[in-house]
Amino acid sequence: MSTADGPSDKNIGCAIYLHIPFCVSKCHYCDFASYAGKSHLLEPYLNALLTEIGSASVQENTRRIGSVYMGGGTPSTISPETAEKIMSAVAKKFNPSASSEKTIEANPESVTPERLAGYIKAGFNRLSIGVQSFNDRNLKSLGRAHDSQRALEAFDMARKAGFKNISVDLIYGIPGQTLSEFAEDISKAVSLAPEHISAYQLTVEEETPLWDMVEKGTVIMPEDTLLLEMFEKTVTSLSKAGYRHYEVSNFAKPGMECKHNLSYWLGEEFLGFGNGAHSFINSSRFANPDEPEDYIYEVDTAGRAGAEILGDEKDRVLEFLLMRLRLVGKKLTFKELDEKFFPFGRHDKHGPRPLFDETYRHPLDWISKNGLAEVNSDGFTLTHKGLLFLDDILLEFEKV
Repeated sequence: MSTADGPSDKNIGCAIYLHIPFCVSKCHYCDFASYAGKSHLLEPYLNALLTEIGSASVQENTRRIGSVYMGGGTPSTISPETAEKIMSAVAKKFNPSASSEKTIEANPESVTPERLAGYIKAGFNRLSIGVQSFNDRNLKSLGRAHDSQRALEAFDMARKAGFKNISVDLIYGIPGQTLSEFAEDISKAVSLAPEHISAYQLTVEEETPLWDMVEKGTVIMPEDTLLLEMFEKTVTSLSKAGYRHYEVSNFAKPGMECKHNLSYWLGEEFLGFGNGAHSFINSSRFANPDEPEDYIYEVDTAGRAGAEILGDEKDRVLEFLLMRLRLVGKKLTFKELDEKFFPFGRHDKHGPRPLFDETYRHPLDWISKNGLAEVNSDGFTLTHKGLLFLDDILLEFEKV
């Protein structure tokens, strides 16, 4: 699944994403299409989801499926029986192989031994647990519904239920969090020996409670120097523990990289079902409405949901770079970029057309000069420093 130069882009296959928007409570930092207090919509939402899956076109369902991912929201709020109905619909329409990666997200407060065993019976072979922190004060600051003890118990339950591929999510940069506290989070995560660990920097998204608190000055976000120290601590500690840093925020035991997310990062095709879900198929992009009520209405009236997202070539280049540059140690060649964005070389029906390295020469020179990437005649690779300043790099490409 991986090589010394980065994750393999071979045999990833098309990815299927299934969105479950329901949550016990809404976290302070979350801007996903997820909702608390809407459990009364579960039945009509499930019916709409099954209808949307069943309405996939012939062209869509003939693709080889490399992964299925049920995310949210909190998928572990739905019963195993409901999850099995959804997975049965996916199996009937797309026929993913038994070896395909099939992930379900879970929050510690919503799992039980019986529920976890039921998810395995439903067809899931990978579990992603939203731990975020093992520090109760920091969990409360994030608005999480569980405590550290419950997180440890949830992981133990998952192992006993039979999950052999478990990912643990952590968050750093929490207001008031110290470097030593985050180091302890990493240490506890490593002691559990999951196959995969994700460590995300907390970001302040607009129209979230965290955004309001920062705007009002009641919450102070950590300085960049501390964030850099936390990132360095993550890379160093997890590397020593045998985890391979294969994406900016993701670490895996050899061969246990998340195939589903690799599909996104490598620019492969994917199909999304449910409110807020996106699809990329036949070089076109589609997005479903964010609100569950709107999604249910569209599927009930039209059999499908969403609309095509139109964008120009520059939009496509920036989106591809946003995903692709996240992969650690994975060289991006000019040949690959030219084939994707400049397939007609220097001339097409509109006349002369420059190739990628000519079109984006200024940002390429800028990232090289600032030590953010190693650029040579056939492509470029982000340096460790470059991974830390990915947003700044994308801004330079956006200026072209």
